[in-house]
Amino acid sequence: MNRVASGGAADGENPAAPKSRGGLLIVTLTLAMATGATGTYTLGALSPFIVSEFSLGAGGIGVLISALYVTAASFSGIIGRRADRVDPAFIILAGACCSLIAAVVFAVAPNVAVLVVFALFAGLAMAASNPGSNGMIARRLPPGSRAYATGLKQSGATGTGLYIAGVMPTLAIIVGWRGAALAAAVIPMLAIIAVLWSRRGQTNELDLDAVPDAIEHPRQSRWLLWLSAYALVLGIATGICNAFYVLYSSERLGFTVVEAGFVFASFGVASVIARVVWARLAERGLDTGRLLAIIAVIGAVSALLCLAAPYIGGWAMWTAAVFAGSSIVGWNALAMVTIMKRVPVNAVGASSARMLRAFFIGLAIGPLLFGGLVELTNYLLGWILQFAALGLALVFAILFGRALHSRTSREVAL
Repeated sequence: MNRVASGGAADGENPAAPKSRGGLLIVTLTLAMATGATGTYTLGALSPFIVSEFSLGAGGIGVLISALYVTAASFSGIIGRRADRVDPAFIILAGACCSLIAAVVFAVAPNVAVLVVFALFAGLAMAASNPGSNGMIARRLPPGSRAYATGLKQSGATGTGLYIAGVMPTLAIIVGWRGAALAAAVIPMLAIIAVLWSRRGQTNELDLDAVPDAIEHPRQSRWLLWLSAYALVLGIATGICNAFYVLYSSERLGFTVVEAGFVFASFGVASVIARVVWARLAERGLDTGRLLAIIAVIGAVSALLCLAAPYIGGWAMWTAAVFAGSSIVGWNALAMVTIMKRVPVNAVGASSARMLRAFFIGLAIGPLLFGGLVELTNYLLGWILQFAALGLALVFAILFGRALHSRTSREVAL
C-alpha cells in the first residue's frame, strides 16, 4: 500500500530533496491552474481589440466565452473520473497541451469560426485543470498541507489573469493583439516543462482507500448538491467579471484600454490573496457555510458598485474589482478544501468535477445573458443580473451550511 513520505529523507537520499520536490509540486499545481484560465482571461483582456477586428458586440464576446465554458462543463465529468483512475499528472499535461493549441489558434484566427475552435480547446484546458491538480494534492499531500497547497494552486488561475490583464493590453498596442495573444502560450509551455520535470522525482502517493471524514458516498451528499448550486450562481457572477470588466470599463466608463486592463489586474491581485486566505480559513475549522455566505454578500456589494460607477465615479469600479476578486473568485479554493476533507481520496476528482460542472455552466450562462442584456438594453440590467445571482448564492450558502451541519450531527450520533 503506497503512502506519502513523512518528510524525512530515505536512505541514500539528499535530505533537501523532499523539500525541493514539494516546491516543484506547488509550482506544477499553480501552472496547471494557470493553463486552465489562460484562454478566458486572454479573450476578456483583448476583447476591445476582438470587437474591433471582427465587428463583434458585447453579445458576440458573450457567445465565445459561453462556448468555452460549455465545453468545460461538458467534459469536466469525464475528465474528473479519469483523474481518479490515472496519474493526475497526465491530466494536467493534456490540459496544458490544449491550452497551448488554444493560444496559437487564437493568435492566428482569421475569422470568428476559428475563434470558436479556440474556445473549444481553451474549454478542454479549463476542464482538466482542477481535477488534475486536485488529484495530485489528494494523492501526494497529507490533510494538514492541503489547504495551503490548494490556495496557492487556485491563485495560479487568477495570477494568470493578473499577468494577462496587466501585460496584454499594452503589448497589443505595441505589437498588435495577435502578438499579445501569442505571448499567452508561454504559460502552458511552462506547465508542460514543470509536469515533465516533476515526474522525474515523483513522490509516493497516499493510501487511495483512505477516507478523511466521509462516511457516505459523495453522490449521496446533500451538502455537495447545495455546493454545486452555489457554484452555478457564482459561475454566473464570475463569468460576467471575466468577460466584461475590461469592456465595460472602456466602453461605458471612458477608461483607456490600458486603464481597463489594470482594473482587471486589481481584480486578479485581490483574488490571488483571497484564494489562499479562504482556503486556510476553511481548513482551520471555520464554518464553511458562513464563509460562503460572507463571500456572496461581498460579491453583491461589488455588483452594486459596478452598477453605480457611471454615476458616482470611476473609483467605484476599482473598488468593485477588489471586492469581487476578494470574494467571488476566492470561494473556489474554499470549496476544493471542503471536498478534499470530506470525500474519499479516490473520489476527489469526480466530486470536484461534479461541483465544477455546475460552475462552468454558470460561467457559460453569465456572459451569454449579460451580453444579451447589454445588446438589447444597457449595462444596468446586466449588473442587476449579477446582483440577483449573488443574492441567490446567499440562499444556497445557508442551505449548504444546514446540510453540512446535519451530516456532522448524524456522524456524532453514530
